[in-house]
Amino acid sequence: MEISLNNQGNYNNATRQFGIDQFIGVFPDAISDSLCSGFVEWFNAVREHGLTFSSLVATQSEGPLPGILRKDEMVQVPNMLHASCFPNNTLSLPLWKSIMECFNIYVAEYNLQDRVLVSNNFNVHRVRPAGGYHVWHHEHSFGEPYRILVWHLNLEVPEKGGETEFLHQSIRVKPKVGTLTIWPAGFTHKHRGNPPLEGHKTYVTGWFMDPPRDGSVQMRNT
Repeated sequence: MEISLNNQGNYNNATRQFGIDQFIGVFPDAISDSLCSGFVEWFNAVREHGLTFSSLVATQSEGPLPGILRKDEMVQVPNMLHASCFPNNTLSLPLWKSIMECFNIYVAEYNLQDRVLVSNNFNVHRVRPAGGYHVWHHEHSFGEPYRILVWHLNLEVPEKGGETEFLHQSIRVKPKVGTLTIWPAGFTHKHRGNPPLEGHKTYVTGWFMDPPRDGSVQMRNT
């Protein structure tokens, strides 16, 4: 089942159609094609300098672990990295503007305005055919107790395959360039990334978190 785009909202400098079903929000054209291309160019430059992380190499060097062997490349953007470092203000500032506009629509739908959620570190992935994380999983865990919502934004999409699939909702979100998906991090929304069948997929993903207010968890200000 796919999510119907039956709602209207203002984001990315226009009134656009989006869909929310079973707490899964899909926002097409959250960022422009040119902004997606800019991030892809940045990722390619990072890759050419040998700065991407390969989950496959890491698990092989430490001993293969069932269920986490992956063939994708990744750049991790850590806490407290200034916005000007990733990758530059002409890309990062428009990205966060559009993500926050979609986020505000989502939280208004479910009356979450009283929660102060922040997005901490995030990752940029490139997934080749047969790659990705195919195990059913959710994002909230003992090791990540502050995650409330997940966000996933497509920069490049394959010709075939590469859907984000939700187990209990029987929903598959087809990858489209510039589409942002937001969903709960808890066990109700177990999901997996289906492998690209033709071509590769590049995406940005992160979390909206509800950290303790005592300063024990530092947030990155972008």
